[in-house]
Amino acid sequence: MSRFELGFKSSELPVTLKDCSYENDTCPSFYFRVKDQYYTLWVEHKDKVQREDPDSPRYTVCKAINEGDEAYPEIYTDHKVADLFKSEESSAMIGFVREMQ
Repeated sequence: MSRFELGFKSSELPVTLKDCSYENDTCPSFYFRVKDQYYTLWVEHKDKVQREDPDSPRYTVCKAINEGDEAYPEIYTDHKVADLFKSEESSAMIGFVREMQ
C-alpha cells in the first residue's frame, strides 16, 4: 500500500498495530489484540471526498476473528457484530483503545 497519512502515531496506542490491508481496499486496516480478542481498526482518508462512502467516519474499530492460528494469524473483521467505535477524531479513537485495556 502506498504511503497513507493515518492522522496519529502508532506509538500513541497501547497496542501493537499489524497491517492487514489488501491491495483492493480503499483504506488501510490494522489488527490488534486485547487479551484473547482481536480487533480491526479501519482508517479512512482524511479528505471525505476520497472515501468510498463520504459519510463513513475516519476511524472505525470492529471486533475481528482469527481464522488462522497463533503462529499464522488470519484476521478478518467480524461482520456479525456491529462496529464498536466510530469517530472523525484520532484522539477519540486513541482514548477508546486505551479504555479497552
